[in-house]
Amino acid sequence: MIEITENALQLLCAVYCVLISIRHSDNLQKRSWTMLALASGGFFLGDLYWQLYLVFYHDTPHYSYIPYLSWYASYLFLLLLIFEIREEHTPKVRNPFLWLIPAFTSGMCIFYLQWGDWIGNISAAVLMSFLMWYAAKGVMLSLKYEEYKKYLFFYILILAFCLLEYSSWTISIFWMGDTFLNPYFWSDTMLSITFLFFPMALRKAVEE
Repeated sequence: MIEITENALQLLCAVYCVLISIRHSDNLQKRSWTMLALASGGFFLGDLYWQLYLVFYHDTPHYSYIPYLSWYASYLFLLLLIFEIREEHTPKVRNPFLWLIPAFTSGMCIFYLQWGDWIGNISAAVLMSFLMWYAAKGVMLSLKYEEYKKYLFFYILILAFCLLEYSSWTISIFWMGDTFLNPYFWSDTMLSITFLFFPMALRKAVEE
């Protein structure tokens, strides 16, 4: 019951993000809002499948490409959103610490392969690597140059989203039951909340 409730909360947060994004994307020049609508919409569809399975079968679905493809599409649209809001002549950022990101995602991918399939885990690792790489570069850029500070909240939110996904994935392996003591629900709830802040962060980045 707790999992159904928590998943319903995530659905509401995602659909809120979709609706706000659609509202702002009525201007065809604001493609960034369209990307955010597609990203949150993809996440919503994956969660919707998961929720319906929980309601009708009273169990989490066995591995299915239906929700995972939706979630991977969401990651892809978030990455496209990063590319969309980047300015044409963005200064280059080179920092050796960035290589910790592919090291982290590769290590977690190898760890997850003990329970998941190869294609899904590798796909998630590749998408997360790019997302975290460009988000981390964005944070460094925002901290270094005053004119790019408007992007800081957006890039931090992307990083938080990715890390909370990894947190939820890892905790779910050591499932502690349908109880409030299960840290998975707390991690996934914080992930849901990021969708409430994405419109605010994007508005600050593109409309200032």
